[in-house]
Amino acid sequence: MDLMSTAQLLGNFGEFVGAIAVVLTLVYLVFQIRQNTRSIRSQSRYYVLEALNLDMKQAQEPRFYEIVGKVSKDEASEIELRQWGLIVAGWLSHLEILFLELADGTLPRAFEDTLRWRLGATFILPKTKEVWENLQGYYTSDFQKYVDELLQKDLDAIVSDKKHYKPENSDPLLVECSDYRAPLP
Repeated sequence: MDLMSTAQLLGNFGEFVGAIAVVLTLVYLVFQIRQNTRSIRSQSRYYVLEALNLDMKQAQEPRFYEIVGKVSKDEASEIELRQWGLIVAGWLSHLEILFLELADGTLPRAFEDTLRWRLGATFILPKTKEVWENLQGYYTSDFQKYVDELLQKDLDAIVSDKKHYKPENSDPLLVECSDYRAPLP
């Protein structure tokens, strides 16, 4: 075997090894991307849950019940109405995050029932629709359209749908509405 044949053989072997290395690198990258995607989805769920948990903590404060009672009886002061508006705006912002996470596929479609229920439970509260009418321009146009379509439906039917509360349902975002119909959005 002469030098030229040996060089050609080594060159072919090098190309073969290089091709295998490229394929192995691509397989490795596929696994890394899948792992990264799972991690991002997990983080996204965590942040959505954290935001909604903050809403639940806020709704457990005694002042919350006082404001809801006064707003529902039209006895709220101007300051209390503004506080109520800020509470509702915060809830709606967190629900918009949930909507956007659903829209871009970060959260599974199964969470859409949760979103619909939470929005329904929010909008059956007193003066919530008025807050929405005043502030809807602060939200994305897609979320505005979704909420406006939802408001055309029977909100009581959406909220009273108790299928979500079966023990085997693993959706961690659902929280049952209490007797006075105030949600923990």
